[in-house]
Amino acid sequence: MEIGKAFTFVFDDKKWLEKVLIGGLIVLATIIFSWTIIIGILGGALLLGYMIEVVRNVRRGDPQPLPEWNAWGEKIVSGIKYFVIMLIWSLPLIILWMPIGILSAVLGNSDASWVAGVFSVCFGCLALIYGIFYALATVPITILFAETNEISSGLAFGQIYEFTKKHIGDIIIVLLVVWAVQLFANFIGLLLCGIGLLFTGFWALAVQGFLYAQVGRKPGMAMTPVAAAPSYDLSPDSIMPGVGEITATAQEGTAETSTQVQELASGVSEAAEDVKTGATEALNDVQDLASSVQEAAGDVVAPTPTDEAPPEVKPEA
Repeated sequence: MEIGKAFTFVFDDKKWLEKVLIGGLIVLATIIFSWTIIIGILGGALLLGYMIEVVRNVRRGDPQPLPEWNAWGEKIVSGIKYFVIMLIWSLPLIILWMPIGILSAVLGNSDASWVAGVFSVCFGCLALIYGIFYALATVPITILFAETNEISSGLAFGQIYEFTKKHIGDIIIVLLVVWAVQLFANFIGLLLCGIGLLFTGFWALAVQGFLYAQVGRKPGMAMTPVAAAPSYDLSPDSIMPGVGEITATAQEGTAETSTQVQELASGVSEAAEDVKTGATEALNDVQDLASSVQEAAGDVVAPTPTDEAPPEVKPEA
């Protein structure tokens, strides 16, 4: 596995600064507007979808696996699917912890509180065991989902279990490195006045995807080569039938209006040109008139020449 390259592959991309800045701003927007819930979900899904695409690109052998920030609709759909898969896998943990909470609330201050303690130990041990398996299974779950972009692939329990058992050593190494990367990213982000967490956190997410894909290149995964993610039509008509017709009508009306505006602008331009020509001619006429007036004034002011000689001045004796 190329563990070392996971830390530097982001910076090998020619547009890494632009991509990291966009990723950090998306993290910021997700945090700021998380109170709206829908923005928080869409922002989180977009980031998860980006990470899934990193996994896909690395497994495909793309020399620059850091994805472009395009096809946001596809990334959001992938992120939502991935979130649903992980939620389904976490249901046993929720089910195991529910009795502990209920019994603690009901029997906490009674003489039978020891019953809640016994159940807490039993269900807590089961939750711990499953939690460890859940953490280990996260890697093959992510890899299999990135292969087909289908929820069913992330729920293939048999294949996920066999791959986890076969490559458990590599999976543990990857999870430890991911954990260390997240701590490092948080530390550096805090050193950068906290605002750096937005960008170092995004970098850590990309590194996580790269490391997961390294395990996915081991024998035992079916994808060779990695198929591109399916395209999703997110046009208005596909979301709400009939909107496309309204949009087409609006576009036709806009085109007609634009043509009329262009014709009007052309007429105004021609009129302005005529006015400019007339003004130029009038200015020339005024200049000619001014020249004539100056010549006439010169004739009036200039002295009339005479043939008489000036009187001779005789010196005194």
